[in-house]
Amino acid sequence: MKIHSKQKTVTLLILAWVALAACFTKVGTTAAPFLKIEYGARPVAMGGAFVAIADDPSGIYYNPAGLAELKSPQFMGGYTVLFADLKYNYATFILPTKRVNLGLWGSFLYCDDIPVTTVENPEGTGQRFSYIDGLLGFTVSAFLSDRLSVGVSCKYIQQKLHNESASTFAFDIGSILRTPFRGIRLGMCLANYGGRMQLDGNDLIVQADPWPEYTGNPEVEARLSTGSFPLPLAFKLGIAIELLGLGEAFFPSEQHRVILAVDGIHPNDGEEKVQLGLEYGLYDMLFLRGGYKFNYDTQTYAAGAGMKFTIGQRTFSVDYAYIDMDVLDGTHRISLTIGF
Repeated sequence: MKIHSKQKTVTLLILAWVALAACFTKVGTTAAPFLKIEYGARPVAMGGAFVAIADDPSGIYYNPAGLAELKSPQFMGGYTVLFADLKYNYATFILPTKRVNLGLWGSFLYCDDIPVTTVENPEGTGQRFSYIDGLLGFTVSAFLSDRLSVGVSCKYIQQKLHNESASTFAFDIGSILRTPFRGIRLGMCLANYGGRMQLDGNDLIVQADPWPEYTGNPEVEARLSTGSFPLPLAFKLGIAIELLGLGEAFFPSEQHRVILAVDGIHPNDGEEKVQLGLEYGLYDMLFLRGGYKFNYDTQTYAAGAGMKFTIGQRTFSVDYAYIDMDVLDGTHRISLTIGF
């Protein structure tokens, strides 16, 4: 009976451990969450399902392998006003060469100066502080065969809050396989593989009494210690199918183009997520897009439109996206792409 009782106890402990592991999703355990803010109005309007497409300058965020398809220099910039007066700007420049395509890109999340408040001065001390997150990346992408492209991005990441800051380096590694079956594309990307971030700065220097149990001690300079946190690492898989269009599409059409895309994401700070996107194009000039996100806390559906036109020898693409944020305010995003 004793052995049976011990076995039952061990079994219950194992089941409890498994249940606890299933409930703990590590939400909020990573640094630089701005790295998860999606890039470009076109992919955002498609629910972020862009890992297997990534065929414009905004694709540098989703899968660096997509840059290999670009044939001419292109510049893209975007501006977004988020909730709580946060602003998000980004820009990308792509330079194709004979063997590889190069990309330089950056993004910044910031807000207007915030009043400094204390317990003694809850209405403000008269001082103000700033907050900014920034990324500067360099990407190399090339075709290994006529259907397989690969890409690598190196990113410098920095967070700054008043007088404290943290920084590190990270890499994105991706590939896209263009299958010969009906225009189906398969994409894969490992995003934000890099170091940890730990805030440091002058505000962490304080005056402390090393022997508080005794009186009359002079205060000495001490430094508060902060914890280090990993980046929001994510492994992404995507599939895109050209249902209607030229070439290897399911149904040939010279006027219309329809692309369906699905992405699966496995993050290190949350549960698995699925993103679904659809794009319709008319004469490669006017576009309608829609998307839906599964297993997200706030984000759900997205929608948008775009227009492409030529002036002289330059092409212009203007894209708009709206994404629903549930209890938070919905966001409007606009991006402009110029081809030289």
